[in-house]
Amino acid sequence: MLIIGGAEDRCCGSGVLERFVADCGGAKARIVLVTTATGAPTQVLAEYEQVFGKLGVRHVRELAISGRSDADSTAAMRVLNGATGVFFSGGDQSRLQALVGSKLNDDLRKRLADGLVIAGTSAGATALGRTMILGGDGADVSTGPGLGLMPNLLIDMHFGERGRLPRLLSAVTLDPDRLGVGIDENTAICVSDDSFEVLGSGTVSVVDAKAATVVHPAVPDDPITLFGVRLHLLPAGCVFDTGSRTPAISPAHARY
Repeated sequence: MLIIGGAEDRCCGSGVLERFVADCGGAKARIVLVTTATGAPTQVLAEYEQVFGKLGVRHVRELAISGRSDADSTAAMRVLNGATGVFFSGGDQSRLQALVGSKLNDDLRKRLADGLVIAGTSAGATALGRTMILGGDGADVSTGPGLGLMPNLLIDMHFGERGRLPRLLSAVTLDPDRLGVGIDENTAICVSDDSFEVLGSGTVSVVDAKAATVVHPAVPDDPITLFGVRLHLLPAGCVFDTGSRTPAISPAHARY
């Protein structure tokens, strides 16, 4: 899986999208673009057709889901047949709630286990976790069920650019067993098995509150009390073991 913090470089077909295409099979890739989150699907489809085309991909197909009936339809399953990669565009993540628990959601989970490459950017990134952040700022955060394709992660995007550390901290206190992962723009994590690698030009912030002390306020407007939370900042080349919850610098990027 490739989880992107939004605003990825589309001008030259480079960086994180290049990694996505390579993982999908390069020029032989067959990519399905899920445009459910965006309010401008025609424009978004044209943009990604252009950037994927520059990378040699000739097969890009849109999967437009406007409601639960679409997500449960056999037509949606047929679009996925033969795909080597699925890409969730950005937009408004609340629109992606129509997919949660659907037949399409179940099929994506099965196909992921069989080797399908799945990516999401911005709203399409936060929806990939078991819980997705729907909105809010600071302590006033709203969450809802996600697609559960990355059940151990809670993802936030446009992270450094929009100062979202307080929001991610608040979201993690609602589910401390999840790792909070805040991803900067034009930055991504490439997930495989029980670890991920950081790609791109920014930083990934990992919030680990599993051993923290959380005291929720008695009055809604009062702040949360949070002791002992761990914070890791990972630029490109770093890796994170989600099983042991430990970061490291990849041997390929280590400096001696």
